[in-house]
Amino acid sequence: MSAEAEVREELGRLRTHVPQLAGALVATVDGLVLAEDTAPSAGDAPPPEPESLAALTAAALSVAFQMNEAAGRGAFRELLIHGERGYVATYAAGTSAVLTLLADDRLNVGRLHLEGRRCAARVGELAAHALADGPPPGGPARAAGPRPAAPGRNGARPPLERRRRNLQNP
Repeated sequence: MSAEAEVREELGRLRTHVPQLAGALVATVDGLVLAEDTAPSAGDAPPPEPESLAALTAAALSVAFQMNEAAGRGAFRELLIHGERGYVATYAAGTSAVLTLLADDRLNVGRLHLEGRRCAARVGELAAHALADGPPPGGPARAAGPRPAAPGRNGARPPLERRRRNLQNP
C-alpha cells in the first residue's frame, strides 16, 4: 500500500473515532496537499477547497510557529481556532507535514486532541518514510521510482524542526 493510501486510511480511522469531524487534511509545511478527506459543510457553506485550506494552513502555521518561538514555548505542536460554527485544529505531523482538522461546534475538544495527536504522530511516521523512500512502518516496501525532493531543497521552506533550530542559532 502506498504512503498516500495509508494516510487516507488513517484519516478514515480518525473520522470513525471522531464523528463530528467535517474534514481532515494532511499537507506539507509549505502548503501542498498530501491527502484529504472532506465532507460537504453543514448548512449553505460549500466544502472547503483542499488546496486553499492547505495554503492557509501553511500561513497560519508560520505565524503560530513564530508566536510560539517568541513566547519561548518550545517546539510547535498544535494550533486550535474556535469559531461560532466549530473548530479548526492543526497538529504537527513529524517535521515536514501537518494535519488540519475541521470539526463541528458540538465536539468534545479533549477527544479531538487525543485522536488528532495520535493521528498526527502516525501521519508523521508515514510522511517521514515516504520522503526517505523507505518502507512505511508496518507496511510493505515502497515501489521503486524517482525519489521526491527532500523538504527544504530548491528554496522550499525547511521542515518544522530545522526552522526551530535555525531560529535559536541565527
